[in-house]
Amino acid sequence: MPINSQFHVVHDHNKIGPAPKLTEAQVREILEKHDTNNDGVLCWQELNTVFRDLGAWIPWFRANRGLHYADANNDGVINKEEWNDLVKYITDLGYKLKIK
Repeated sequence: MPINSQFHVVHDHNKIGPAPKLTEAQVREILEKHDTNNDGVLCWQELNTVFRDLGAWIPWFRANRGLHYADANNDGVINKEEWNDLVKYITDLGYKLKIK
């Protein structure tokens, strides 16, 4: 199910409700949308925006943790080769889709 204007991504901190968890494909689509300069690399600012849009309570914290989790070569950004780990990190957090 693609992300479009009829959906709003939120994190269900209480784990209540029928909202489905984001799939890996949906997370990848979100990451590509947030790669604002289309260089295939996500910097901290782009990650912060990803987590803000996902509804994280503290987006900058999640951006830091995402970098720590997925940045295998410690260059301070997430390149395409590292996206799989970032996708796993995000899906493991349980972010969900909710209809507006």
